[in-house]
Amino acid sequence: MSNTFGGFNAPTVGRHDVFGQTDPRDRFRGFGNMPAEAQFSGFGNVPAESHPRGFGPKSTEAEAEEEAKAQKQDRTQHSTQPKPETSTSPAPHTHYHLFDDVLHLTSAPTADHDLQYLTSLRSAFPSCIITCIPTTNIPLLSFASAGHATALKDLESDSFASWRGYVGPSTQSREGSLAESVHFGKYAYEWRGEEFVVWVVGNVQYVAREREGWEHPLGPSGKVDELIRAVGGWLLDGVVWVYDGYWYQDKKLYQQVQKATWDKVILDEDMKRELTEAAEKFFDSKDVYDDLGVPWKRGLLFHGPPGNGKTISIKALMHTLLNRKHPIPTLYVKAAPMTYNIKQVFGQARSLAPCMLILEDIETIVTPQTRSYFFNEMDGIEDNSGLFVVGSTNYLDKLDPGLTSRPSRFDRKYLFPLPNEHERLLYCQWWRKKVAHNKDIDFPDKLCPAMAKITDDFSFAFLQECFVGSMLFLARQHGKASRSENDKDLDKFELWIVFKKQAEILRKEIRSETASTAWHPVLVGDMRAPPAPQDVGVPFGKAHSLHSGMAELDLGNSKGQGLTNVGSEVADQDQTGTARLYDTKRQYINSAAYETR
Repeated sequence: MSNTFGGFNAPTVGRHDVFGQTDPRDRFRGFGNMPAEAQFSGFGNVPAESHPRGFGPKSTEAEAEEEAKAQKQDRTQHSTQPKPETSTSPAPHTHYHLFDDVLHLTSAPTADHDLQYLTSLRSAFPSCIITCIPTTNIPLLSFASAGHATALKDLESDSFASWRGYVGPSTQSREGSLAESVHFGKYAYEWRGEEFVVWVVGNVQYVAREREGWEHPLGPSGKVDELIRAVGGWLLDGVVWVYDGYWYQDKKLYQQVQKATWDKVILDEDMKRELTEAAEKFFDSKDVYDDLGVPWKRGLLFHGPPGNGKTISIKALMHTLLNRKHPIPTLYVKAAPMTYNIKQVFGQARSLAPCMLILEDIETIVTPQTRSYFFNEMDGIEDNSGLFVVGSTNYLDKLDPGLTSRPSRFDRKYLFPLPNEHERLLYCQWWRKKVAHNKDIDFPDKLCPAMAKITDDFSFAFLQECFVGSMLFLARQHGKASRSENDKDLDKFELWIVFKKQAEILRKEIRSETASTAWHPVLVGDMRAPPAPQDVGVPFGKAHSLHSGMAELDLGNSKGQGLTNVGSEVADQDQTGTARLYDTKRQYINSAAYETR
C-alpha cells in the first residue's frame, strides 16, 4: 500500500496490523534508508548517503532491492487480513463510481487552458490572428443581441454546449422566459461588414481574423481592436454605474434620469440654481483648484425629512451632468455595509474620475464599524481628484460629527424641509397639468389653492399619495363620489370631495407617526445602523469584480455572456438586452425611482 509523493512511490508511513499497531521500522520507508541518527537531522547537517530519496543523491541498487522487498512484504501482509463480508449480488450500477471519474479528470498538474486553446487555434488557422477576449469585459454575444452585430451559431463545423434555465416575469410581462448560458460555441460574427470567427469557451472568447499584410501572426489585429473599442464604448454609453455589493451598469436608471429635468422638481429656484452651479463649476474648475494648490474634490450633503425631494434632486443633478458636452459619469451606491464594499466603491470611482459619486441614505453606509475606513477613503492619502460626492440622509442628527462637521468630507449641507404652501400650490398645479388629458377628471385651477391649504405639514411624498389615492378612488367609483354640504362652491367637483377624504386619512397617519416618534425615540428616531457582522469574507452569491455586471449565479453569468433570452417574452434585461436570472427574488430596484415630487 503506497502513496504518490514527489514523483515516486512511498509506502504508507508505518505498517499496521489488525489492531492498528505501527512497525517503527517503516516510519521513514519510502524516503530512502536513513540512519537513526539522521532521522531528525533536517535541521542540521545530513550525510549525503542519508538524504531522503528524491531530494538527494540516488540510492544504491541494494537499497532499491531492499525497499522493493519491504513493499512486497507490505502487500502480502495486507492481503492476509480478513476482509469484510460483502453482498454476493451487488445493486445495479454499484460497479460505476462517478467520483473515480471526477478524481481522474480533475487530478492533473497545473495547466493553463487558455494557452493550450490559443496554441491549437493558431496551429489550425495559420493565416489568422487569434485574439483572446474575456467575456466579463467585452461580451461579444451581448453586443450582437443588442443589434449592433450578427452572431450566427455554427453547428456544422463544431460542437455546442450550454445551460438552459428559467427566469421569472418582469414588471413588463406576467410570464417568465427560457434563457441560455453558453459554455462552448462557435459563431460566424459580422460587424460593420467585417467578418470574424468567434469561439466561446467558458468565460473566454477566441476571435479569429484574417491577418492584414503588415500584421504580425501573433497580433494584435487592427480590426479586432476596433471591435473591442466599439463594444467598450457601447457598454459605457447610456448607463449609470450602480453598486449593490458589486458593480453593474443600469440602463433603465439612465432612462429614468433622462426624464428627471429640473423643471419637474418643485424646489426653491435659488436652491436649484445653486445646486446646478455647484456641480457645473466644479467640473469646469480643475485649473482653479490646481492654481490654489487644493485637492480637486468636493462633497455635498442633502438632508431633511423623508419624501421632500432629495432623491429627485439627485436625479436632476445626474441629468445635468450626463447631458454635458463631455458627459460626467455617475456612480450610484445602494448598499455598502462592509469595509471591502467601501474600498470597491471608491476604487471604481477613482478609476472613472472625474465623476459624481452618489451615497444615498449614507447613514446605512457609514456605521460604527466602517466609519474610520470611510473617513480614510474620503480624505486620506488616496488621490480623490475629480470626485464630486453627494450624500443624502433623513437623519442628520444621527450621523457621526466627523461626517457632518468636517468640510473636507462634505463641504456644504442643503436642507430639504417640508414644502410651504406656495410649493404645495406648485405641486398641485403640476398634477393638474399631468391629468389634463383625462376628460373624465374635472380639475379646475381654483382647486389648487384649496388643496394646498388643507395639506399643511404634508411632505411631497404624502401629497403624491393624496393625489394617487384620489385618482384611483375616482377610477373605481366611476363618478359616484358623494357630496358634502360644506364648501358649496367646490363640492360640485368630485375630485375635491375625494381629495379631502384622502387628506384626512393621511393626516391621521402623520399624527400617528409623530406620536410614535415622540414616545419611542429609540425605535423611530435612532436610525444608526445596527452592529454589522464581522467582515470575514465575500457574501455568497455576489460577483465582486469590476466587470461582473450581475450576481454570480452560474446560470446567470458565470460563463460571461449572461442569459440569452430564447422565449417570446423577455423576463428581465440588463444593459445588453439579455435576460437575467437572479440568485434571489429581489430585483435590481433603485430606491431613487420611488421618491418623486
